[in-house]
Amino acid sequence: MKVATTPARSPHFGNTRRSSRSQQYAKAVVPDIIDDDIETTHTYPETTVDRASFVSPKSKRRVTEFQYRVYDACRQVPLGHYSTYKAISDHLGSGPRAVGNALAKNPFCPLPIPCHRILTTDCYIGGFSGDTKSKIFFKKAKLEKEGLAFDESGFLNESMQQSRFFSEFK
Repeated sequence: MKVATTPARSPHFGNTRRSSRSQQYAKAVVPDIIDDDIETTHTYPETTVDRASFVSPKSKRRVTEFQYRVYDACRQVPLGHYSTYKAISDHLGSGPRAVGNALAKNPFCPLPIPCHRILTTDCYIGGFSGDTKSKIFFKKAKLEKEGLAFDESGFLNESMQQSRFFSEFK
């Protein structure tokens, strides 16, 4: 396993972006029950035939080839590490929003496709299961259970941003 030592930094993220994300996190509603499950494993179709016939129980639709490419990349992020929507999109030659949309539909969470390990480029917790208002606390709980820590605004602690960043996709 290769783990990068420095996350890619984008000049598009500055203090204004951090401030708006902090406000978004402050407005999020903490649910009564937090799902911190990081052990449930779903059967993941490995062959082309199995993938072509798999219907997602989440969307009731077939999983697209692009979604499988995103999931195949995401499953490489090791326990206790994180990656970003942009790092995956750079690997795939797509866009971060497309990656986020695919992960929002992930029917294989938490394992073998640990989409909770994917953060925004500025290390903000981001959305989870297509939700940015309450399920982000599920994502945060899963990541904390795996050893990552966040500040009061939903950002990964700076001390972990470089040492826990993964971008060596195959």
